[in-house]
This record gives sequence, structure tokens and C-alpha cells, in this order.
Amino acid sequence: MNLNAIIAQPKSGEERFRFAEGCLEIKLNDFWIWNQSNLLENRTRGILAEFIVKQALNIDNAIRIEWDSYDLITKEGLKIEVKSAAYVQSWKQKKYSDISFGIAPAKMDPIHPLYDGTSRRWSNLYIFCVLENKDQETINPLNLNQWVFYVLKTEILDLKAPNQKTIGLNSLLKLKPAKCNFNELKTVILS
Repeated sequence: MNLNAIIAQPKSGEERFRFAEGCLEIKLNDFWIWNQSNLLENRTRGILAEFIVKQALNIDNAIRIEWDSYDLITKEGLKIEVKSAAYVQSWKQKKYSDISFGIAPAKMDPIHPLYDGTSRRWSNLYIFCVLENKDQETINPLNLNQWVFYVLKTEILDLKAPNQKTIGLNSLLKLKPAKCNFNELKTVILS
């Protein structure tokens, strides 16, 4: 059996759930609100960081692709891996979270045409996104002033940390990434 990929189409949020022969009052937007409203939650914050980078770089992909070899690709073909971290989490904390990021080399999906069985970092560069605000009362992932971005070429990670699975902020800073805010991100990436 050969099942081809299903190409997702953008949704408006107004689509309704269906049952039997009719539409229910439940909208797709209701699911999104229920599932995605906690922007501090690690998984959601990570996807939000990808979206923020996508917007900063004017990347024109309508749908996020889950489990791809990299997170985003620019018009120029630059493949980007986006990582996110925050000091403040949505759960009760005894102290601020340590800032660290997953950087483990990975195998490509076996059904991908370029799959060769080797583990590597598939992007050209990493963008490490840190939600820096440490105040629970004012933290807001939608406030782009609260984010800082560190841009590092993948080749530097491959050279300095070839088999490393995670990297803390202090170790990352020793690799001299370009530090920028939201408005500077596109200039840093394209320079």
C-alpha cells in the first residue's frame, strides 16, 4: 500500500464540526482556543516562536509542517531550526527555569526523498528564542519586546558541539551568536 501525503489547506477557524447529516455549533476556533491559549506551555510556546520567526522573516508558508527536518525555509532556500525557552513557566515553580535548547542531530524521516540513514543537523542556521520576562504578572509571549533572539550558523554547532544533544544559554553565548530583537531578526539573517 502506498499512501501519499495529505496536503493540508489553511483553515479560517469558522469551520464547524459535523455529526450525522449536519453541522454542530462547535467551531474549529473553539478547539484552537481550548488547545492553544496557554502560550507559556512549552509545546505551544515553541510553535509560537516558529510563527514569530516566520513573521519576522516574511516567510510565506501557509501551514506549519510537523516533524520536518527543519522548521522554516526562506525564499532564498535558507533552512532554519527554531528553538525556544523561557525563565517563567505556566506551572508552579520554585525557581526560574534554566535556559537550554535541544540541538541533537537527527535522522530524516525514512520516507523523505533525501533520507540516507545518517543523523545530522539539517538546517543552515538555528534561531534560539528566549522569552526573557521574569515577572509572572506581566509576562506575555505576544509582546515581542519580551523576546530576544540568538542566531547561530549550524556549521558552528557542528564544529564546536558535534554530538551534543542540548545547549545551555551560557554555552551558547560562548559560541558568539548574533543577538537581536524582533525588528532586527531579518537583517541579521540576511546579512
